[in-house]
Amino acid sequence: MKKFFKTVMIVTVLFLLGACSNPVDKKAETKSSDELLNVTIILKEDDKQFDKKELKVNKKESLQTVLEKNYKIEMSKDFISGIDGHLQDEKASKYWMYDVNGKQPDVGAVEYFLKNGDVVTWTLNKL
Repeated sequence: MKKFFKTVMIVTVLFLLGACSNPVDKKAETKSSDELLNVTIILKEDDKQFDKKELKVNKKESLQTVLEKNYKIEMSKDFISGIDGHLQDEKASKYWMYDVNGKQPDVGAVEYFLKNGDVVTWTLNKL
Protein backbone atom coordinates (compact mmCIF):
# COMPACT_ATOMS: atom_id res chain seq x y z
CA MET A 1 0.00 0.00 0.00
CA LYS A 2 2.87 2.38 0.80
CA LYS A 3 4.46 1.67 -2.59
CA PHE A 4 1.18 2.38 -4.37
CA PHE A 5 0.70 5.67 -2.48
CA LYS A 6 4.32 6.67 -3.16
CA THR A 7 3.93 5.90 -6.89
CA VAL A 8 0.70 7.92 -7.11
CA MET A 9 2.39 10.89 -5.37
CA ILE A 10 5.40 10.77 -7.72
CA VAL A 11 3.16 10.59 -10.80
CA THR A 12 1.06 13.50 -9.47
CA VAL A 13 4.15 15.65 -8.79
CA LEU A 14 5.57 14.90 -12.24
CA PHE A 15 2.23 15.74 -13.84
CA LEU A 16 2.04 19.06 -11.98
CA LEU A 17 5.63 19.95 -12.88
CA GLY A 18 4.95 19.18 -16.53
CA ALA A 19 1.79 21.29 -16.51
CA CYS A 20 3.65 24.27 -15.01
CA SER A 21 6.54 24.23 -17.47
CA ASN A 22 6.76 26.70 -20.36
CA PRO A 23 5.56 25.11 -23.58
CA VAL A 24 7.81 25.36 -26.62
CA ASP A 25 6.32 27.82 -29.06
CA LYS A 26 7.20 26.27 -32.42
CA LYS A 27 5.39 29.03 -34.30
CA ALA A 28 7.63 31.67 -32.69
CA GLU A 29 10.77 29.68 -33.56
CA THR A 30 9.66 29.24 -37.16
CA LYS A 31 8.59 32.86 -37.48
CA SER A 32 11.92 34.23 -36.23
CA SER A 33 13.89 32.08 -38.67
CA ASP A 34 11.48 33.05 -41.48
CA GLU A 35 12.22 36.73 -40.81
CA LEU A 36 15.96 36.28 -41.41
CA LEU A 37 17.36 36.70 -44.89
CA ASN A 38 20.69 35.57 -46.32
CA VAL A 39 22.39 38.44 -48.14
CA THR A 40 25.87 39.24 -49.38
CA ILE A 41 27.47 42.69 -49.12
CA ILE A 42 30.48 43.44 -51.33
CA LEU A 43 32.54 46.62 -51.01
CA LYS A 44 34.72 47.90 -53.86
CA GLU A 45 36.89 50.92 -54.48
CA ASP A 46 38.10 51.67 -58.01
CA ASP A 47 36.64 48.30 -59.06
CA LYS A 48 38.83 46.40 -56.55
CA GLN A 49 36.97 44.40 -53.92
CA PHE A 50 38.16 45.11 -50.38
CA ASP A 51 35.45 43.41 -48.33
CA LYS A 52 32.74 40.77 -48.65
CA LYS A 53 30.34 39.62 -45.95
CA GLU A 54 27.62 37.00 -46.04
CA LEU A 55 25.03 38.06 -43.48
CA LYS A 56 21.77 36.95 -41.92
CA VAL A 57 19.60 40.04 -41.62
CA ASN A 58 16.09 40.86 -40.48
CA LYS A 59 13.75 41.37 -43.44
CA LYS A 60 12.26 44.44 -41.72
CA GLU A 61 15.59 46.32 -41.73
CA SER A 62 16.55 48.68 -44.52
CA LEU A 63 19.83 48.33 -46.39
CA GLN A 64 21.15 51.37 -44.52
CA THR A 65 20.35 49.77 -41.15
CA VAL A 66 22.12 46.57 -42.23
CA LEU A 67 25.18 48.61 -43.22
CA GLU A 68 25.17 50.56 -39.95
CA LYS A 69 25.09 47.31 -37.95
CA ASN A 70 27.96 45.69 -39.88
CA TYR A 71 30.26 48.55 -40.94
CA LYS A 72 31.47 51.93 -39.73
CA ILE A 73 29.29 54.30 -41.77
CA GLU A 74 29.77 58.03 -42.29
CA MET A 75 26.88 60.15 -43.50
CA SER A 76 26.75 63.49 -45.32
CA LYS A 77 23.23 64.88 -45.27
CA ASP A 78 21.14 61.82 -46.19
CA PHE A 79 23.86 60.09 -48.20
CA ILE A 80 26.47 57.51 -47.24
CA SER A 81 29.82 59.24 -47.62
CA GLY A 82 32.10 56.66 -46.05
CA ILE A 83 32.21 52.94 -45.33
CA ASP A 84 34.92 51.54 -43.05
CA GLY A 85 37.20 54.53 -43.65
CA HIS A 86 36.80 54.58 -47.43
CA LEU A 87 35.50 58.10 -48.03
CA GLN A 88 33.99 59.67 -51.11
CA ASP A 89 35.92 62.58 -52.61
CA GLU A 90 33.89 65.34 -54.23
CA LYS A 91 36.98 66.98 -55.77
CA ALA A 92 37.89 63.73 -57.52
CA SER A 93 34.20 63.02 -58.29
CA LYS A 94 34.36 59.71 -56.36
CA TYR A 95 31.05 58.72 -54.82
CA TRP A 96 29.49 55.67 -53.22
CA MET A 97 26.90 53.93 -55.41
CA TYR A 98 25.19 50.60 -54.86
CA ASP A 99 23.50 47.96 -56.92
CA VAL A 100 21.48 44.91 -55.97
CA ASN A 101 21.92 41.79 -58.07
CA GLY A 102 23.58 43.91 -60.77
CA LYS A 103 20.79 46.50 -61.00
CA GLN A 104 20.77 49.98 -59.51
CA PRO A 105 17.62 50.61 -57.41
CA ASP A 106 15.61 53.81 -57.78
CA VAL A 107 15.65 54.51 -54.03
CA GLY A 108 18.26 55.29 -51.41
CA ALA A 109 19.63 52.71 -48.99
CA VAL A 110 17.31 53.90 -46.22
CA GLU A 111 14.28 53.01 -48.36
CA TYR A 112 15.59 49.75 -49.82
CA PHE A 113 14.54 46.49 -48.14
CA LEU A 114 16.52 43.38 -49.01
CA LYS A 115 15.21 40.06 -50.27
CA ASN A 116 16.60 36.61 -49.55
CA GLY A 117 19.68 35.88 -51.65
CA ASP A 118 20.35 39.52 -52.62
CA VAL A 119 23.93 40.45 -53.48
CA VAL A 120 24.54 44.13 -52.75
CA THR A 121 27.65 45.73 -54.22
CA TRP A 122 28.77 49.11 -52.91
CA THR A 123 31.30 50.77 -55.21
CA LEU A 124 33.37 53.89 -54.60
CA ASN A 125 34.23 55.03 -58.12
CA LYS A 126 34.75 58.14 -60.15
CA LEU A 127 31.56 59.24 -61.87
